[in-house]
Amino acid sequence: MKAIQLTGYKGFESMQLFEVEKPKPAANEVLLEVKAAGVNFAELELTKGRYRIPKEPPFIMGFEAAGVVVELGARVKNLKVGDRITSLVSTGGYAEFATADATVAIPIPEGISFNEAATIPVQGLSAYALLKLAAKPQASETLLVQSAAGGVGLYLVQLARIMGVRRLIALASSKEKLDMLTGLGADVAINYTTKQWTDQVREATEGKGVDVILESASGEVGDQSFKLLAPFGRIVVFGARNIHDTISPEKLQQLIYKNQSVMGFNVPSLKPEQIAECVPPLLRLISERKVKLFATNLFPLTEVERAFEALESRRTIGKVVLAA
Repeated sequence: MKAIQLTGYKGFESMQLFEVEKPKPAANEVLLEVKAAGVNFAELELTKGRYRIPKEPPFIMGFEAAGVVVELGARVKNLKVGDRITSLVSTGGYAEFATADATVAIPIPEGISFNEAATIPVQGLSAYALLKLAAKPQASETLLVQSAAGGVGLYLVQLARIMGVRRLIALASSKEKLDMLTGLGADVAINYTTKQWTDQVREATEGKGVDVILESASGEVGDQSFKLLAPFGRIVVFGARNIHDTISPEKLQQLIYKNQSVMGFNVPSLKPEQIAECVPPLLRLISERKVKLFATNLFPLTEVERAFEALESRRTIGKVVLAA
């Protein structure tokens, strides 16, 4: 089968197309014919050696995939050949076939395409779990979503609106993205590339600051967002971009003086039962079309570098997908 292997940590050039042997599912796994594989920012960082996983190159890239079950492991009882599923994968999703643990496979809701389903395992579940288990926004609070037009951000905006917050502020970088975000339920959508964006946030909160900030941007945007936090507010830090950040003495002083808090969030660190409890309500919202899925940035497996360049450019809206 054809697969994209990471051969080192020199950037996108380290991803190469190889002909490799089709994997065999273990007893509790299924073999998936991959129809769509999600591309995530963490994988972009992985190619540059800034997000390490417990594997050494060469290995097949791809954390998640959507497709059709073509073979069952000896102990698999909950799935059958022909089922449409999406899942985290154990052998790499940037391939024609991949194996997945049957116990965490997610059935694809009726009417959802493979490309759309590829948004669910990493981005959809990350967003839902982040809000439910970490951020826990209240109806009286103001919430700010950074990188709101990205794959996780679009889920966060929609889910936060459904869960109920007093005011939802979304940050993005173009008029097209801002218009989309207001259409999805953001009360205020602000272009963070303009100099006055922080003033616009203060105006939107009547000078009180933001109660909950979902921090994924890091850098200057992250630093400026920190200053917008209200007394007793909280920041939830997540995503590969933030893992190298530090908290300065000035920030620590602010946290203490204003009774604020910072917490980290990472889906792979959750207990299996915590993830499992998030799946049914998220799928229900997707099935009922209350959450719209965005997967229109499609690339063939042979153009994986173009897919990564599109993601890195931040010109895309929603998920970048390698589609069959």
